[in-house]
Amino acid sequence: MATKKSRKKPTMGRLQVKNLGPVVEADVTFGDLTVIVGPQATGKSVLLETLKLVIDRDHIHDTFSRYSVVFSGNGEGSKAFLGGFYGPGMVGADGGDVEISWNGRNMTLASLSKRGRGKGESREEVFFIPAQRVVSLPKGISQNFGTFDYGDPYVLRRFSDTVHHLLQNEFGSKAKLFPQANRLNETLRKPISKHFYGGASLEVEARDFTNRLVLKIPGSMEGLPFLAWSAGQREFTPLLLGLYWLCPAGATSLRDPLQWVVIEEPEMGLHPLAISSLLLVVLELMRRGYRVVISTHSPVVLDMVWALRQFQDLGCEESDVRYLFDLTKSSYNSALARSALEKEYRVYFFDRGKPVQDISDLDPGAADSNEAHWGGLTGFASRTGEAIARAVNRFESRSSQFGAVSREED
Repeated sequence: MATKKSRKKPTMGRLQVKNLGPVVEADVTFGDLTVIVGPQATGKSVLLETLKLVIDRDHIHDTFSRYSVVFSGNGEGSKAFLGGFYGPGMVGADGGDVEISWNGRNMTLASLSKRGRGKGESREEVFFIPAQRVVSLPKGISQNFGTFDYGDPYVLRRFSDTVHHLLQNEFGSKAKLFPQANRLNETLRKPISKHFYGGASLEVEARDFTNRLVLKIPGSMEGLPFLAWSAGQREFTPLLLGLYWLCPAGATSLRDPLQWVVIEEPEMGLHPLAISSLLLVVLELMRRGYRVVISTHSPVVLDMVWALRQFQDLGCEESDVRYLFDLTKSSYNSALARSALEKEYRVYFFDRGKPVQDISDLDPGAADSNEAHWGGLTGFASRTGEAIARAVNRFESRSSQFGAVSREED
């Protein structure tokens, strides 16, 4: 029997909040990969946005100032800032009963509504890919920060601004955006091409004095416009551009000074095979040294986490990870798999009106139903199996009784 390997202790940061919007109470210790699950409107986005705020406060204030958005005064200014960051109505006007702590340091919404005392250039450490990312490319055209209105979530505006900068500068003179030999390893590019774009290439096309994203289908002269793409392609493309930003071309591994990557609902519009392909890119982000946080409604994401934790406990080898993702043996694939086995994985369940729950063990036999059913993501499948088993038992019972009666009549 294989001996279990001890997991490394989490040292990635601890965020504690109380009474923050829908979040009654949360105590989240982050790992290399942290997965957030739970029904809609339970505060997942609010907590992740707060993670961004506590780490990148000065950069957020400086970004607002750069676009001439200024918040003044203690009361109304604080309320205006929170409305500009989270969106109006996301948190209480005064936040008097809200408690926030980051790595043991207590904060208030009022203090976060002001720039810190640090001087000089502010740093952005958290790259946030929001659930509303498709809004960043209306009709396939990138938008800068100032295009949006006050109250549009800051994380959306900032993500859109980054994508706009990427397309206008780094890719300004390039027509083809995907595939590119110097962006992402071939192991990652091939499934993206197959499962997301079906062999088409993502390109920039100048039309009506505007650069637009189009898909070029082999054999077709015309580019397919953005609104004619599938829902999955429209959802994934801004995510791909965000991944390009995080994985610079050349020998550079990280986009300094970024350390964290938050991805909300990466599975939107995607087939399970496409989701598993995307998870390979998540492993690549961790291999490069990023700390990744994902909110999801997909059991495929937790399937991966559960499998990797089992591999760790059983002392498995990199070949087991490669088998999980159907990867051939190569130096890159082996390094990616070994890295995955060395990481710390955490999972938290959000529920309405209840404290956030640590379900990292994902034990299907746990007495607690939230852990056993992975925050409700496998609950219906389990109940479906039980319902069919009940129906089969009744059918077999009736068949047995009918057979017994027939034998008596004979």
